Amino acid sequence: MVEYLIVFIQLLRQAGIPVSTGEMLDLLQALSLLEPTRENLLLAMQATLIKETGQERILEKLFDLYWTTLKQKARKQEQPTNKTAIPIHPPRLSREEFNARLAQMKEWLRQALKSEDDLPAGGGEPGGQGGGKGNGPEQGRERHFQHGSAVPLAAAGQRLAMIIAKGSEEDLKALAREAVFTLVPPDEVAPGEDPRQMLNQLKIRLDWAQVKDWLERSPLGEAEKLRQQENLLRLERLLNRELAQLRCKRQPEKELPAIAREANLSQRCFAELDPEQVIQVKRQVARLGRRLATREGYRRVPATRGAVDISRTVRLAATTGGVPIILCHQGRQATRPDLVVLCDLSGSVAPYSQFMLLLVHTMQNKFRMVRSYAFVDAIAEVTVQLRELDLERTVRNIQRQTGIWRTGFSDYGAVWRQFFHEHLHVLHRKVTLIILGDARNNYKPSGEEYFREICRRVRQVIWLNPAPRECWNQEDSIMHLYTPYCRHVFECRNLSQLTRIARQIF
Repeated sequence: MVEYLIVFIQLLRQAGIPVSTGEMLDLLQALSLLEPTRENLLLAMQATLIKETGQERILEKLFDLYWTTLKQKARKQEQPTNKTAIPIHPPRLSREEFNARLAQMKEWLRQALKSEDDLPAGGGEPGGQGGGKGNGPEQGRERHFQHGSAVPLAAAGQRLAMIIAKGSEEDLKALAREAVFTLVPPDEVAPGEDPRQMLNQLKIRLDWAQVKDWLERSPLGEAEKLRQQENLLRLERLLNRELAQLRCKRQPEKELPAIAREANLSQRCFAELDPEQVIQVKRQVARLGRRLATREGYRRVPATRGAVDISRTVRLAATTGGVPIILCHQGRQATRPDLVVLCDLSGSVAPYSQFMLLLVHTMQNKFRMVRSYAFVDAIAEVTVQLRELDLERTVRNIQRQTGIWRTGFSDYGAVWRQFFHEHLHVLHRKVTLIILGDARNNYKPSGEEYFREICRRVRQVIWLNPAPRECWNQEDSIMHLYTPYCRHVFECRNLSQLTRIARQIF
C-alpha cells in the first residue's frame, strides 16, 4: 500500500501539488485511524495534501485514473495464463462501454423513427402534422430549440441542448461516454494523440459551438442561462475525464505522467489554458502581485560603513597609482521606483500580456509611478483603463477603442518611432522599462535607432518574450537586434517563469 501511495504522490508533484515528507507521514497517520475504503483514502488525501483552491479537482482526477489503472493491472494478473483454457464465464463489456453502446443504439432508433415520421403521408403533409403525431413534449421542445433563435440546431445540437437544459448528472455522463466511444473505440486509441484535438473533435460532433451560440442568443433568463452554461462546463469536465480514462487504458505507464504534467498549471503555456484554468491562474497571479507588493524595494547609496562599493573604490584608486588606499562603502535605502510597461496586444501575444498587466495592476502600489502602454502597429497609453477589475474585457475594449490596431500586424519600428516622438517625456534615469512582446515584426523596418535612444533614457530595460527561446531569431523575429540594449531578456510563457522573473526584478 505504501509503495502505491509513493507513486501516486510523485504524480501529484508532477501535477504541481507540492507534497512534503511530513505531509505524507500525516496521510499515513490519518489512514491508520480510518477504515481502509476508497472514500476514506480520498478524504484523508484531501485533508492532508490539499493547500489551495482548485487542487482538490486535480487530486480527484488523478485519484480516479490511478486506482482504475491499478484495478486493470490486477485483473490482467488474475487472468489464466493457459491460452487454450476455455473461461467459465464469457467475456462481457464493462459498464461504461455497455452504457455507451446502449445510448448509441437508442440514438439510432430515435433517428430511424424520426425519419419514418418525416415521410409524406396522406395529402403530402409530413407525418405527425394532421393525425396528431409528434405533438408530445419532446417534439415541442425540439421545435423550440430549432426555431427559438436565429441559430437553427441540428439533431446532435438539439440533443445536447435538451440534456444541458435538464442538467441530469446521469444524462451528462451517458452523453460523455457515448461521444468518446463513438469517436474512438477503446481498442483503437492512437498512442500519442493530442487530447485537445480529440476534445475539439468531440465538440464538433456534438455541435458544441452552435449550442453555445444559441444559448447566448436565447430569450432565457439570466439565472437559467448561467445554470445551462455551468452544465456545459460540467459536460466538458466529463469529456476530459473520459478521454483521460481512454488514454490510460492503452498506455498507463506513459499517459498517467503525461496527464499529471498537463494538470500542472504553473507549467502550462498561457495560450493553452481553457477558461476555467485561466481563472485559476489569474487568481495565483493576483496573489503573487499582492505578495510582491508588500516587499520593500532598495537602491544602493554611498555610506560610511557596509559593503564595499567596488566601482567607486577602483575609480579613487586611479589617483593613488592603482593602490586602493581609500575604501568606499554602500548601503541600502528603501525606495519606490518608477515603472513603464509596454505590452504587445497582437493576436499571438495578447494571452500573455493579460497576465503581465494583471500582475502590474495588482502590485502598482509598490511603485511611485506606473505608466502602461499597449501596442500592435501603433501605441497608446492605457493606464486609466487598467484600473477596472475585469481585465479580459478591458483588453478587448483597448483593442476596439484605441488606435493601436490599424493593420492587425505587429510593427515594432512604427511603435518605437511613435513612442519616441509622443511619449519620450515619461522616461528618465529612475524608470524601469518592461517590454512584453515576441519581436515578430512581419518583415518591416526594425526602428532600431529609436529603440536605442529610448533605452538610453531609462535606468534599465527588461524584455519578456513569450515565444520559445529557440524561435527568437527565426523567420520574421528580430529579437537579436533589440537584445544588446536590454539588461535582461527572459522567456516568459507560463506561470512558473512569470513568478521567477517577478521575484527577480521586483
